[in-house]
Amino acid sequence: MGLKPAALYRQGQVQTAWRAIWGRTVARQLITVEGVDRSFGPVDVLQDVNLVVNHGERIGIVGHNGAGKTTLLNTISDQEQDTGDVDFAPGLRIAYLTQIRDLESDRTIEEELSRKGRQFQELEEEIAAIEAQMVDPAFYESDWEPVMERYTELQQMLAQSGGGNVAGIAKGILTRLGLDQHPMDMQVSSLSGGEKAKLALARQLVGLAGVDVIFLDEPTNHLDIQTTEWLEDFLRDFDGAQLIVSHDRYFLDQVCNRIVEIQDLHAWPYTGNFSRYIRQKNAFEASLADRISTTEKKIKSTMGAMAQMKRANKYDKSISAKHKMIERLQQELKALKARVPKKRKPLRLRFDAIDKASKDMVDLKKATKRFEGLDRAILDAQDLEIRKGDRIGIVGGNGQGKTTLLKLIVGDEKLTSGSIEVSPGVVIGYFHQDHATLDFNLNPVEQIEALRPDLQYGDIRGALGRFQFTSDKVKTPLKALSGGERARVALLKLLLEDNNLLLMDEPTNHLDMESKDTLEEALQAYEGSLVTVSHDRWFLDQVVNRIWEVNEGKVTVYYGNYTDYVRAKKGLPPLTEEEREAMENDDPEQDD
Repeated sequence: MGLKPAALYRQGQVQTAWRAIWGRTVARQLITVEGVDRSFGPVDVLQDVNLVVNHGERIGIVGHNGAGKTTLLNTISDQEQDTGDVDFAPGLRIAYLTQIRDLESDRTIEEELSRKGRQFQELEEEIAAIEAQMVDPAFYESDWEPVMERYTELQQMLAQSGGGNVAGIAKGILTRLGLDQHPMDMQVSSLSGGEKAKLALARQLVGLAGVDVIFLDEPTNHLDIQTTEWLEDFLRDFDGAQLIVSHDRYFLDQVCNRIVEIQDLHAWPYTGNFSRYIRQKNAFEASLADRISTTEKKIKSTMGAMAQMKRANKYDKSISAKHKMIERLQQELKALKARVPKKRKPLRLRFDAIDKASKDMVDLKKATKRFEGLDRAILDAQDLEIRKGDRIGIVGGNGQGKTTLLKLIVGDEKLTSGSIEVSPGVVIGYFHQDHATLDFNLNPVEQIEALRPDLQYGDIRGALGRFQFTSDKVKTPLKALSGGERARVALLKLLLEDNNLLLMDEPTNHLDMESKDTLEEALQAYEGSLVTVSHDRWFLDQVVNRIWEVNEGKVTVYYGNYTDYVRAKKGLPPLTEEEREAMENDDPEQDD
């Protein structure tokens, strides 16, 4: 049922008034979440969530896989809570950049770019409601002129947002993202994973003029570093609020000025970016342990004093006061213990290298790789070497050939010309980004049995348990598991293989922060050599000692980690140890 003309007009007045207020230097409260619960059947996902979103806030939502981060975004954006309230400011407009890139593979690039995102939904629904009223002759018998003024205003807002030229504006964004080399009639199915992510990003970023809040769910998935950096600049310049779910620590550091952690069904707020949140959380948990210990000692001391009074038959007002004190302290202790995070079974990971490799492990001479139909060479007469102890990170734009370089080393692809020599004694372990080394028809137990038939069933179950697999998950076919669960099976498979050279293609994809930390520690302790393709800048900073930058068929070698590489590109020397420590301890400047 459509809104009546007067109601439509009042709605427009409120929206216009709010936008006038926003234009002043007044902090606008956009979304209020109070006492929200959300469950699915018997499973509680969120409990008593309270959150206020103000204009200008860029809020990172963090937590382990399955904690309820995406559920929180959906609950707020759809206002579909079980109990509690989710209130929007009048006239609020939102946009949603989803984790699932809703591209249709049988469409062309042009057709996909023409599809409108959610940010146009409210405008077009209100326009359609007025147009439905306009066809009724009775509409013109009432006070219709203010409604038509609102209709004109909406049409102007739609035009200013780019609603009439979605494809044209999205093409401009594609050009800035470096994806304008493909013809517009090319099928989406022909694009790489990274190129599909850029296409979805370009389409969903159209029409954000006038949008108040953007919801972003894993926005950096499958984006190369250059595109991620472009997105960081875009979000920092966006005039509104943002709620961002991400496992990309570097991205959260660059963009966010608030963090909300979803832990044990609740939402806990912190100020600042991700690094500052980590320091605040560590300090809080340390003080929490002290406060629990102090409160327990107070309870014990008070109970002892009260027992002495009873033995001395001193039943006066003071004993009643101590009863009340104990009750208060016990309530305080209960509240403090409720804040102690529940212990999750940690991912246990250790890679052991076999000691057979010579000093020179892999040698590429005049290596050239071309693909039919591609004008340029993916690799153009390059001389490269991998030596014992090297820890190499491969970076470059989508489609530059980073994964192809790994496939050439492992032997899955062949050179067009030139040579690759793998020294005797080199045993390669390969982590494929889409887990192609796994048999998706097998369950985790069967996958490990196929790899290591010498292992007993109990040993396999124990190993899977150390990788956070429950009794029901070990019997589930890999094709029915999540990306993170398949990644853990692939890591366990790699751990159980003999190797001294790890080739890893986007190993942090689908892993939560805790699992990433464990992987980083395991690779730091690995005594073999490592070559990894990754868009995760924090991960590269932790595990590599040189960078191979792949661009237009050339590979440029930089010494040091990712931060050293960025500084070298700017003509700056590597950071000293003192400078690194100062960077880690300094609070980055936060936007008001």
